[in-house]
Amino acid sequence: MFLEEPEIHWKALDVLAHQIVGLTIDFGEISIENAWKTVRRCFIYKDLTFEEFEELLNFLSEIKLIRLADKKIIKTRKGLFYYLENLSMIPDEKSYDVINISTKSKIGVLHEEFVSKHGTPGTIFIIRGLPWKIEKIEKNKVFVSLEKDLESAIPSWEGELLPVPYEVAQKAQYIKKRLINKIPELKGQEAFFIPDPNIIFLESYKDWIVIHAPFGTKVNDTLSRIISYIISQKYGVIVGIRTDPYRILLKIHGVTKEDVKNILLNLPINIENILRKSLENTDLFLWKFSHVAKRFGVIRKDADYSKMTLKRILENLKETPVYEETFNEIFVEKLDILKTKEVIQKIHDGKIKVIVVNKDKPSPLAVLGLEQVVSDVLISEKWREILDLVKERLENTELYFVCMNCKTIYKLKVKDWTPMKCEKCFGEYFGVLKELKFDERTLNATAELLKYYGKKFLLAYAGKGISYITASRILKDVKSNEDLILKIIEEEKRFFKIKKWIFSS
Repeated sequence: MFLEEPEIHWKALDVLAHQIVGLTIDFGEISIENAWKTVRRCFIYKDLTFEEFEELLNFLSEIKLIRLADKKIIKTRKGLFYYLENLSMIPDEKSYDVINISTKSKIGVLHEEFVSKHGTPGTIFIIRGLPWKIEKIEKNKVFVSLEKDLESAIPSWEGELLPVPYEVAQKAQYIKKRLINKIPELKGQEAFFIPDPNIIFLESYKDWIVIHAPFGTKVNDTLSRIISYIISQKYGVIVGIRTDPYRILLKIHGVTKEDVKNILLNLPINIENILRKSLENTDLFLWKFSHVAKRFGVIRKDADYSKMTLKRILENLKETPVYEETFNEIFVEKLDILKTKEVIQKIHDGKIKVIVVNKDKPSPLAVLGLEQVVSDVLISEKWREILDLVKERLENTELYFVCMNCKTIYKLKVKDWTPMKCEKCFGEYFGVLKELKFDERTLNATAELLKYYGKKFLLAYAGKGISYITASRILKDVKSNEDLILKIIEEEKRFFKIKKWIFSS
């Protein structure tokens, strides 16, 4: 049986600030020496230095939560209100109503973390199965409009899942070894590499580099920030990051797998400064800072500041206990510095190897990660079965073929169509209709598309809810038959979602 180690917030400065103010409320005033002795008896503050304690006292005095005089800590009126307002250290999470700007109707709810990270006009996200673009944010409402760009949309439910510990991710590699060729997702994996807890495999697909790092959620989050920061500094490029417990995905242009291998082999052991620099200007840091600042009493609990205002407050509080505690919380809750240092040391010692996989296609394990971010990645076996079923359904769809010369009508299944001649006039130019409703504009357009694309056009046009205009758009950048069926599926899904939304509104 495996038990996770508890997460301890060592030297939590915001909790200590609240306790110091509490001591002044209990006693009216207390000597700095007695307060220090009281704090030192608590296990999580056993490593707190007197200099850190004194710095916190000076900060609390500056913001009027306590008063310092004659080596004593004295209560203040502001401190009393602060103490009562922050009896709980659990941050209050706001919710935002999502409003369709066209109909003024509420279509869902977003949590504060999502709005803090992604809440800027122009951001596209998914809610109720449809892509929406943020137009504006007013108080506790997010006004949105319906969008077409499903591909780049962010899931509104994207948030915290329980982190997978390092030990579990390592053990999972042995399970994958045993399951190779026994489950569809891993079929063919042995042709690329066999999963191993002590080997980091590197693959690439287009602008994505897949780092197979079986180190768990927090270690991979930590590693990804270090690697992306080093790449940005060294090559001057922006790096997109996606992580899960078993892999790190980097979206970069002009950087090779060999370059990433070299970076991995030369990662520094002392990573705290790199992590601080990589976090400072992120939305995650700003969001955490707002919670810590409220627990310190710098910001009122009911305050609702914009990003720009929060950034100005943050700039004024650099090098203060509020700023430091924000880093402390992220290091404990989101990252794992100690375990990451262990992994880096093992790489340096050769106990963890880094191997580049040179194949034309990504492995099944890489596909499992890439499927979340790249729509045309090589698909897994479970998807291949679905594609075959969809293709069969499309090929058995009946369409009407209309001779453009004499208007004779023929009804054929897509699979039965071959370049044909009209039995009456021997014409070879045919328009295509889904229903027997004569529409010259549609006939002319479909005749041209059929002549140019052949059966590929018929497959696309046979999709439910797909017009000849949509079919034409799909066919412009199709790279393979699998790619065509995938695009048809996406368009059909979009049609049904919009249809469902229209009828439910």
